[in-house]
Amino acid sequence: MATTSHPPLVLAVDGGQSSSLALVATTDGQILGAGPGGPANHYHEPGGPERLRRAMTDSTLAALEAAGQTPEQITHAVLGMTGAMEQAQALVQELLPHASVHSYHDSVTALAGASVARPGVVVIAGTGAVAYGRLTDGREALAGGWGYIMGDEGSGHDIGINALRAITQAADGRGAPTLLSELVPQHFGLTSLKELHAAIYRSAIDRTQIASLCRVVAAAASRGDAVATTLLANAAADLAHLALTVIERLGQIDAGLDVYTTGGVFQSGRFISEPFARAIERRSPASRVHEAAFAPVVGALFLALQAAGTTLTDEVLANIRATLPRRAISKQSEQD
Repeated sequence: MATTSHPPLVLAVDGGQSSSLALVATTDGQILGAGPGGPANHYHEPGGPERLRRAMTDSTLAALEAAGQTPEQITHAVLGMTGAMEQAQALVQELLPHASVHSYHDSVTALAGASVARPGVVVIAGTGAVAYGRLTDGREALAGGWGYIMGDEGSGHDIGINALRAITQAADGRGAPTLLSELVPQHFGLTSLKELHAAIYRSAIDRTQIASLCRVVAAAASRGDAVATTLLANAAADLAHLALTVIERLGQIDAGLDVYTTGGVFQSGRFISEPFARAIERRSPASRVHEAAFAPVVGALFLALQAAGTTLTDEVLANIRATLPRRAISKQSEQD
């Protein structure tokens, strides 16, 4: 790798299903700039390669511009991606010719951010759902992440689909009455189930918008709606199953692991968090549930700093906290 006369910098990128975000930082953890980008998802769908290129290019160049720095100053870059890791790495390598670029599944960077690069398990529940765990010795395990057709149980999209089913069942008399019958159409600016049905089947409502119904279900549960409460309890059970599967595959059911939660579903409050924690501690009593310390993009930053030879000392962490942009904090609760 070529050397430069400029102070070395690192780049971190979180390439998500809803949006992307890049950070440029010094090797002591001071974040100099952040750059937003579009979604980096579904590479193999029509338009996917160009969508990925725009997301990586826009976020990386915007972060460099915000920092007032040049691509040649980046020595190490880490990407956390929902998919297309090799393609994303190649694109960013083109942009940063002097950098060592590494790309990981976003579950890896999510755990690094959640745990401050320590061992444990992270459960990511946004539009999709996945659990990833890693031990000190390097052993790792993954469960979920199969996408909205083949899996994603407990995700925002899964909760949204089940909410739609609940209101159609209530309309037919096959299910219990629920506040969701009124709240779901209202959420989309519609007045009836018939209008909602038409909008969904003409593709006016996409997967991300369906996942946003998680917030509507949480609102109904907070008003005492039994159907909504059950939907969230079922999602919590599915998410706990993901985490426990990872803990078991790592051979740590009895010893326990720290379990970290991140993503928009976990913003639903106690209707998700309490049954989730109970399910974890019932099966693995020594395990403990925590909220994520940082967003996945900061996890990518931790890994980039470590690759550059930086130890994550209290001083480095204090620098990151002091300079962390608001959009990096809000990224932690997105429905990715």
